[in-house]
Amino acid sequence: MSVKPKKSFDINKYTGLLASLIAIVCGLLIAFIILMLTNPAKGLDAFMTIITGGLGMGGFKNIGTLLFFATPILCTGVAMCLAFQAGVFNIGGPGQFSIGAFVAIVTSLYFSKDLPAPLSWMIPVLAAMVAGALWALIPGILRAYFNVNIVISTVMFNYIEMYYILHWISLTCYDALKGQTRPVPANCKLPQLFMPALTQNKASDIGILIAIIAAIIVWVILEKTKLGYELKACGKNPDATRYAGIKSKRTILISILISGALCGLGGALYHLSWSGVYITFKLGSAPEGFTGIAVACLANNNPLGAIFGASFLAYLTVGGNYMQIFGFQKEIVSIITSIIIYFSAFSLFMRHGIERLLLKGKTKDANELEEENT
Repeated sequence: MSVKPKKSFDINKYTGLLASLIAIVCGLLIAFIILMLTNPAKGLDAFMTIITGGLGMGGFKNIGTLLFFATPILCTGVAMCLAFQAGVFNIGGPGQFSIGAFVAIVTSLYFSKDLPAPLSWMIPVLAAMVAGALWALIPGILRAYFNVNIVISTVMFNYIEMYYILHWISLTCYDALKGQTRPVPANCKLPQLFMPALTQNKASDIGILIAIIAAIIVWVILEKTKLGYELKACGKNPDATRYAGIKSKRTILISILISGALCGLGGALYHLSWSGVYITFKLGSAPEGFTGIAVACLANNNPLGAIFGASFLAYLTVGGNYMQIFGFQKEIVSIITSIIIYFSAFSLFMRHGIERLLLKGKTKDANELEEENT
């Protein structure tokens, strides 16, 4: 009777998780130092509010708020996970997010408000995904056929979006009294979950479920399909995949289209919610697009890991909103969140550093074993 060898613990499989945890701890440590230097008397209380996610103050109501904040950055985070694994560094998430949000609002105001549910909200969501994909397609074409740097082109498209979207809003859905877009019709908003009865928060809707399903679908595509294999292979070594017969131009276009569609989805879910979010009439990029990059870094480009990364950043945001009770200005909350996001972006570099240390240790052990044998 053959005996199966006992599986040993392989720490190399968990270097990504370890790097993310180190990034989170470092970010929280710096945040704690800033709070203590700013207000030593209330610094610890404010820090504990961040750690507890504000649940000690808002109770279950904050669960709905957490899900609301997690929904858009989960969509943009999954979008970045797919694009980065394909070697397409899509930095145009803010523009694709805002374009999707704008198209969802306009579609709900002019085309789907008289339709029965669920068409009344599904059509704006699908339109937003198409709009986000098309907005991302042009930089994708420039990269695939003209070898234009995808980072530069997507960043430039963010600036184009910032100016053009104000013009489009003024022509279609501008509320001059409030300086923002007009309200979305009630029948075009996302259906609410059972949770509002528990959380007493109207922000709880099916948007989070749609975002989680999107993350699972993207994970299945990347890990279980031929297309996913081609996307990852192209991201790791485009020259080798070209010789292997994989069409690199096709993979670039597919990855940027899916990534743009997911960012557009995030914009639609965010602005079709019951929280009363509008596009304000002022210049600026959607922060959810850039936060998606931090989510992808925390998740090590794993779509399923993005679920936890988005939830963590949303958790910090909810807790940070209560820091003003202790006398901290709103800008301090933004600074602390930015620090944690900044360290999150370094998680990939930390992962490579951990892997090098482990490899160095294995090489040293192998050399010592060889010397003992000789």
